[in-house]
Amino acid sequence: MKNTKKTIEAFSTYLMKKEHTIPWVLLMGEKGSGKTTLLYYLLSSNRDKVFPDTAFNWIDISYGAEWFKLIDLGKEILTDEKVVEYFLSIADGIVYVINGESEETLRESTERFHNIVEKIPSNVPLLVMINKRNPEIKVNLSQVLSFYDLGKISSPTDPRSFHFEICTIMTGEGVYRAFDWFVSKLMAYEGYHETVSVHRVLIYDVNGLLDFDAQFSDITDSEQDAVLITGLLSALNSMTRTLFKESSFLDVVTVGDYSMVLVSGKQKICCLFVERGGAIGKAKQIAEMILDIYLEEGEKGRLAIENIVEESKHKDEDISI
Repeated sequence: MKNTKKTIEAFSTYLMKKEHTIPWVLLMGEKGSGKTTLLYYLLSSNRDKVFPDTAFNWIDISYGAEWFKLIDLGKEILTDEKVVEYFLSIADGIVYVINGESEETLRESTERFHNIVEKIPSNVPLLVMINKRNPEIKVNLSQVLSFYDLGKISSPTDPRSFHFEICTIMTGEGVYRAFDWFVSKLMAYEGYHETVSVHRVLIYDVNGLLDFDAQFSDITDSEQDAVLITGLLSALNSMTRTLFKESSFLDVVTVGDYSMVLVSGKQKICCLFVERGGAIGKAKQIAEMILDIYLEEGEKGRLAIENIVEESKHKDEDISI
């Protein structure tokens, strides 16, 4: 516990809310509720195992075209109220997992749950996942809601976006339905910086041959190496989509100081070089707009592409051409 606290203190500056580049989501829940299993479900296709609790998980999660940082506080940290309150104060969204195995486990969760909710800012979306560890168990949502005082979660004078979802995390039942709602609310939240620093734009054909190159900073050795890798990735993506599913696509690769964000369309692949840790969701949006311009105008669209890159440095959510 002492080592974990020292680690958190060492990251104290980074943990400040103004340092967020993607939304931060705090994962909460009682011991045995399935919260760490949920973390691994989102990370891995190996979903038939029970995963042990860990002291502290801090991981970037990709969900569709969006990214968020998921923070899973281990059971030791959860006993420290001050640390928990601090993470609640800096989180952009909360996922709370409850053991839905029986009426008894639901009743036992209510006091702790309401104590946590009281400390969550009302502008932060809350996803409550009632986890049926046994998929055969029948759980009625109206019955579940009867255990909780909804007036303490949201009220006309202090409204909050919240959602209850009955699920079986081990099998995935209800997980994506829950996160579809949650991510839609999370991405509407404007409490984080969504800026992207684009260093370079490359457009390849499906064979990995370079068609377009626009540079927005001095070229480093690592960037030059990454350019060669990107060409290989373009060809690899083409081969992957041929051999497997049409939707199979390698879309984000991190090399050195850069993340390479790739989008495809009409036999072309656009790659953005962005700073590592940048807002991937916005980078994909920019890459799609750039590719649309190039497919329509070719080299004549260079000025419009440069304008989009310049606008991407600002926090404005809507990018105009």
